[in-house]
Amino acid sequence: MASIEEGVESPRDVDPELNQVPDAWREVYAGGKFQVSSLFPPLTWAPRYLRSLRGQSTEEDVDAMGDLPYSAKGDIIAGLTVGLMLVPQCLAFALLAGLPIRAGLYASFAPLVLYSLLGTLRQLQVGPTALMSLLTGQALDGVLLETESARMAGAATLALLVGLVSLLLGVLRFGFVVDFMSHSVMSAFCTASGIIIATSQLKHVLGVSMYRHKYWWQTAADLVKKIPETDAATAVLGITLLAMLTFFKAWKQAGSPEKRSKHIIWRCFPKHKESYAFRGLKLCADLSSVLCVVIGWVWGYIYRQAGITSVKIIEDSKSDGFSFLVPVLDSTAGDLIVPAVIIAVVGFLETMAVGGKMASEKRYSYDANQELLASDVGGAFMGAFPITGGFSRTAVNSMFGASSQLAGGLTSLLVLVAVYTIMPVVELLPLSALAPLIIHGAIGVTDFKGLITTFHGNKLDFLIMLFTLGVSLGLTVKEGLITGVSLSILKLTYEVALPNLAVCGQVEDGSFRDVRYYPEGQFPANCVVVRMDASLSFANSRRLQEFCLRAMSVASKKDPTVTHLILDCKGVNGSDMTGVEALEKLAVSLEKRKKCLVLANLKAPFTQAMFAAGVNTHLQKHGAHLCWNMPQAVALASGGDPAEALQSVQDLHSRV
Repeated sequence: MASIEEGVESPRDVDPELNQVPDAWREVYAGGKFQVSSLFPPLTWAPRYLRSLRGQSTEEDVDAMGDLPYSAKGDIIAGLTVGLMLVPQCLAFALLAGLPIRAGLYASFAPLVLYSLLGTLRQLQVGPTALMSLLTGQALDGVLLETESARMAGAATLALLVGLVSLLLGVLRFGFVVDFMSHSVMSAFCTASGIIIATSQLKHVLGVSMYRHKYWWQTAADLVKKIPETDAATAVLGITLLAMLTFFKAWKQAGSPEKRSKHIIWRCFPKHKESYAFRGLKLCADLSSVLCVVIGWVWGYIYRQAGITSVKIIEDSKSDGFSFLVPVLDSTAGDLIVPAVIIAVVGFLETMAVGGKMASEKRYSYDANQELLASDVGGAFMGAFPITGGFSRTAVNSMFGASSQLAGGLTSLLVLVAVYTIMPVVELLPLSALAPLIIHGAIGVTDFKGLITTFHGNKLDFLIMLFTLGVSLGLTVKEGLITGVSLSILKLTYEVALPNLAVCGQVEDGSFRDVRYYPEGQFPANCVVVRMDASLSFANSRRLQEFCLRAMSVASKKDPTVTHLILDCKGVNGSDMTGVEALEKLAVSLEKRKKCLVLANLKAPFTQAMFAAGVNTHLQKHGAHLCWNMPQAVALASGGDPAEALQSVQDLHSRV
């Protein structure tokens, strides 16, 4: 019998040859076969790149490139431009982690080279970020590493552990584990991180001396006490540079020329993208981090010439170039395992958030599990700390025409040159010129609007966000993230245990809808229809039984002729043993009341679970019936032949 509601034919009418899935469709279900060559992506994209440069791209090459054709010119310009951004940023992020600034350079060379060889996100630029630096600093603080040499060694060990965790997840194809990090938790986590980062760097902007505290509230309290000790020269420099960075960011986000013309401030600045003035200001905004460092260095030089010595500078970086070291896995390493797991997962999320978005926009494919394999293990042997994909650098990389991982390789060369040439100049850079870069980046990861949106959209998610934010600020972001993930899993469990259950009536188009929203729905003769919108499991089976018995009791009082309870299983994708046994108990309870249970709209996984447990035969012994669709169930309640309905379900099971 054809199903009017579902609009598909009965499985008995389908060509038996389709019982065996064709090879082409097997790939769809399996997600594609694993190939060893995928572990080294250049084997795939490098030949395409060369063919593209020669103008000999095949149809397959064009499809793989998507909307981002390969461009050597774009890669060169973008790679060098991002290199100019990365050098000052990596110095600042090393400072945030409580490490010598040279660690930032170490973390910006080997990881970039390795990613260009192992990564699959063509526009992604990896390296130190504010979030990774904060997590690194708190992890090192947690194991009481205070001296410079101890923190450098600890950071390298942490980078190795993060890399090993990422490799393990990648080899086991466990990229899906990050799905347990809900958007609400990540939003609250990033907001707390931004607040902590910005607060920790205000001491450099104000020119006050403070100890490094473990908790945010300790830092905030100490900062308030030290405000009277603010150094005027340092504050003027730091606040001015922070205001400049904020101005450039706001100007870039001002919107269309029409919006700019109506704004009280932006109307005074270039508005049309075609003008040279707009392009020049846009270039300054894109390279604002470089501009910040250059202005800060010149400003500091003027201070020194004027005899103002209160402005603190970086001083001796103790950098003699790159060196190889072997991270030590001592007793401290055991205490760093949990932070390493958190950093690995958060870093992967940050990478996928920025790189995955770019890939979707440009319509090219990438391998999430391969991104885990493209970890920063190599950086650990060069004194690096954990890294991930950077939002601002990736955006600039894309804007300047990057089309492949080659751009990241060129960026690493610029870092290499910087290590051996400009360190004496960098040592004269005021700390108050680096701090605004960190604060500006920290502000960028906060999401206060997300709190408001979530409050209106889902109150339970909002409470989870508040708990995550509160614990992160009260303790550390590690405890905050663990709290948020734990509460999210509890929320998921709660939703599984309390699924949507509905009594349904038939509306004009023949479908069955919840009577709470469609009170005009009509009940078919001799039956009441109940629907469950979740897989059946031990967590919700009792609730389903109780709801069905209540529905039958109410329906029988309203209409004594009701003899069948039809359970619409359209939303039931599967069941565990407790779930299928609960159906048998429900059938027994209804049988004692001289009523019948009818299961309709059965799906293959649910059917397989019942047949595998032998529950289908027990159900039939207690007067229950199995139907492939709703028309069969309704007809059966009116005296139809149950044999035809049962045959269709048996046909479905034979295909599983």
